[in-house]
Amino acid sequence: MRDRQGGSNAGSGWPVLTLAEADYLFGAGTLYLLVTRVRWNAPQRHEDEVWYEVDGVEMTVDGRKVVPRTAVVRGSRLRTLPRNSRYLGP
Repeated sequence: MRDRQGGSNAGSGWPVLTLAEADYLFGAGTLYLLVTRVRWNAPQRHEDEVWYEVDGVEMTVDGRKVVPRTAVVRGSRLRTLPRNSRYLGP
């Protein structure tokens, strides 16, 4: 695999989250999500925790894109993502 400047295997530059079933709502199994937008301005409360709606592309374990996907994700799993316009969306 080549580095970020290396070409076709360099990746998108967007973070891919690996989410256990307990870290997102309304799904089953591990979710690999290439994040394109986090709605930081619209937190939701669920079971005394903060969750956020996240848009992205579902990925396979070997890195292939599957389908666009929106998921509600536990806020503690998102704390490492930058909070800038790239992740805010419209």
